[in-house]
Amino acid sequence: MKTNRKQNRFTKPVATPENSDHTLAATRDRILDNAERLFAERGLEATSIRDITVAAEVNLGAINYHFGTKQKLIEAVFNRRIGPLNRRRLAMLDEAERRSGTRPPTVEVLLEAMIRPTVEASFAAGKRNTTFMRLMARCHSEPNPEIEQLIRAQFQALMARFAAAFARALPQLPREELFWRLIFASGALLHALLISSKEDSLPGGLRKKLDADGLIQRLVAFAAAGIKSSAKNFKQLAS
Repeated sequence: MKTNRKQNRFTKPVATPENSDHTLAATRDRILDNAERLFAERGLEATSIRDITVAAEVNLGAINYHFGTKQKLIEAVFNRRIGPLNRRRLAMLDEAERRSGTRPPTVEVLLEAMIRPTVEASFAAGKRNTTFMRLMARCHSEPNPEIEQLIRAQFQALMARFAAAFARALPQLPREELFWRLIFASGALLHALLISSKEDSLPGGLRKKLDADGLIQRLVAFAAAGIKSSAKNFKQLAS
């Protein structure tokens, strides 16, 4: 007698040589890679789950099993890239504060803790990183309340830690002015990564000379000069 084994669409499939944990992980990564690419090319709203299943060569059940909903898939796309970077940033900040003892770390050391993890990850990923940089740029140019909340949640605790560290390093700088200078530094980082990831965006020969350390040094020097500059010529904005 045949037994009807109806599998719940959210239940892990029965393991077989063709459906091992390794294969499931590879399928998940393939879904994330294609979702990230399509979101960057078309936008989050314009990309459907069907578009992603076709590009990733999976069925709807695979999306349901690994992510459940489109919103959860979007969150996974961002978490995969941002989570590890922010954990390393916080680890570098912890180490910088431990080394400095009772004195605050310098602005340059704090900036390196912010910048180095992202730049090194970008160069390690090569062209694969271009897609996520484009996605981040698209999210900035096409605001979406849910995505803004998602990104804010990823960076809120991190930026609070760094803002407090910079405030200790620059006690004379008004908090409002520090906020804007950190925003400018973050914008310079994002734009530099976008430019450096496109070979045709750099003058001839410069691409071959550019490495992660070189870009980090330039960004730290540029951002430090701006962050440490005098604020006496700026009028305080009314609250």
